[in-house]
Amino acid sequence: MPLVKSIELTDDQEKKLEQLIQAIPNLVSKTEDPSYDEIYGYRIAADEEEHVDVENRNEILLKFLIAREYDLAKAQEMLVNTLNWRRKFQVLSAAYNEKFDESLEKMGVITDYKDNKDNFSVVTWNLYANLKNPKKLFAKFGVGVDNPDKTDLPGTMFLRWRVGIMERSLALLNFGDADKCKIAQVHDYNNVSMFRMDPGMKAATKEIITIFSDNYPELLSKKYFINVPYIMGWVFSFFKATGFMSAATLKKFEMLNHGDLSLAFGKENLPKDYNGGQANEKIPDIFALQVEDASIKIPEYGAILLERLKKKQEEERAAKEDDKKEEAKAEEETAAADAVTEAEGENKEATTKETTSA
Repeated sequence: MPLVKSIELTDDQEKKLEQLIQAIPNLVSKTEDPSYDEIYGYRIAADEEEHVDVENRNEILLKFLIAREYDLAKAQEMLVNTLNWRRKFQVLSAAYNEKFDESLEKMGVITDYKDNKDNFSVVTWNLYANLKNPKKLFAKFGVGVDNPDKTDLPGTMFLRWRVGIMERSLALLNFGDADKCKIAQVHDYNNVSMFRMDPGMKAATKEIITIFSDNYPELLSKKYFINVPYIMGWVFSFFKATGFMSAATLKKFEMLNHGDLSLAFGKENLPKDYNGGQANEKIPDIFALQVEDASIKIPEYGAILLERLKKKQEEERAAKEDDKKEEAKAEEETAAADAVTEAEGENKEATTKETTSA
């Protein structure tokens, strides 16, 4: 049986993957917290361990190997760093447990064209024209979020929301299927003025590029930048000139000054905003294609970890409430004691005055 189904490996590549699989226990032991061994909802552990989906685990490990051109040492380093980042960032919480500002709901869409081939099934859409109140969205996490107990989570609200979108889209993939093991992305800049971009948005864009490059390797099939003003054409040239991104990644980018995506997705699959069928009443806008939350199934191990996280958060919340009650009780007792002391002082002063008068 081959180690993976998504591609056919050479003997040398398969050997490298076998070595990476064998190194898993040692790699996890090198992380900041060896009890955390999850990537994309799957357990990264030895075959004989509980809740290990061997097929998906192998496919995920292969992506890290490919990203580092089958350099085993570099792939191992990348894996350790990703495990550390996922634990600290609490990625699963961002994807499935947190509530964000309502305006973000109008900025992102996940679609799933189940019959599409060549990894054009799962697509994430970022609609930057719908960006409202950027100062709030790019502030530290917690501002405007219906989750007051988690203001200490890392990253801005926008970053946590964007990572959550990525994680949920990955839950729709079949890592062992060559046609459905990656996602496509569309970034729509319609009516967005590049001259008035919030500084937070620029910083967030740079941070997201770094995070996705470091922690989501070989998961992008194609990225479209659409409705981009002519003046922004220099960005693509800049990426090429600086070597900020690999040539392989740049080949997946396509920058368009219009929004016609019919050649890539087919008119029957798009609303008219993207040159879809003009009479397609079933798809009035891209939101009509949004994947329902109920159809996004978190992998088994991810669900287990998420339940543990929820329980831990509940325990922490209960402990905070108990601490608040104890503090309130202590304050009441102190106030009562102070009142008694003050009353005794007043009685003593009154007695002294009476004695002096007599």
